[in-house]
Amino acid sequence: MRIVYKIWKIAVIAGVISSFSGCATVNDGSTTIKPSTLSTFSEDENAEVGSRNNPIALGDLAVINDWQVQIISVNKDARKLVMDSDEYASPPSSNERFVLFKIVATYMGEESSEPSSDLRFKIVGGRGNTFSKSCSYSVDTFDQNEETFTGATVTGDLCFTVDANQIVGATVSIQGDYSSQDRKFVLIN
Repeated sequence: MRIVYKIWKIAVIAGVISSFSGCATVNDGSTTIKPSTLSTFSEDENAEVGSRNNPIALGDLAVINDWQVQIISVNKDARKLVMDSDEYASPPSSNERFVLFKIVATYMGEESSEPSSDLRFKIVGGRGNTFSKSCSYSVDTFDQNEETFTGATVTGDLCFTVDANQIVGATVSIQGDYSSQDRKFVLIN
């Protein structure tokens, strides 16, 4: 009897977790994104600047640990640019877009650092799902920056494949290394 109860309890917990996740499902080779039912995004000018509910404006500085970061431009449909620059790139599916953004980052810490190991970027769609699948290595030039010393500035682009239905209201999430403690959001619209 006790084992049956434990199995039932595990099944109920698994069902609850899966019903609230923002997981993707695959049907006939195409990906469908299931919006998160736990999404709490709503613009709130009284929320902390840089939070998901009050994202930093495009072009404004975001301070992430020892870095000052700016997203200075966004191309919300970079398909042609990506396909023209990389003959091996696969085009996005009909329900996806390549979103390319230009980054300028200045290291303000002591000693030196590498931006590709200190900073993590992804797109948070308007419905709450995250996107970090690269469009093409050839256009992901930001991660090619190497060791950077105090006061030095690096630039580059990153491109992610994003569900076309989640571009409106999307933000770029920027966080230091693997911790979301100092995460900031930048509005791309």
